Amino acid sequence: MSEKKNPLAAYAVASQFAFVILAPLLVFIVGGHYACEYFGWPDWVMVLCIILGIVFMIGGAVNHLMKMIKLFAKDDKNKYRRYYSDPRDNDYGDEYHHPHK
Repeated sequence: MSEKKNPLAAYAVASQFAFVILAPLLVFIVGGHYACEYFGWPDWVMVLCIILGIVFMIGGAVNHLMKMIKLFAKDDKNKYRRYYSDPRDNDYGDEYHHPHK
């Protein structure tokens, strides 16, 4: 059974996406607050940590979405089908003559 046919795959993708979004925010906000309190840094350092958390969150989310699009958008059937380009399927195919007939 392939990974994308599994019914639990949607829950796995959703939980991974939530982790990618929440982890940088929590690390930078909690770490920035702790660093500002412990070292007595000014408030602009906390604002900088929040901005960095948002930037890493957006970067991670975009990267994760691109990977999921590549994983789930693949066509399972990579074979070239003849009817994709058969001229008889088009409006201008009335004048088509098969070369072997």
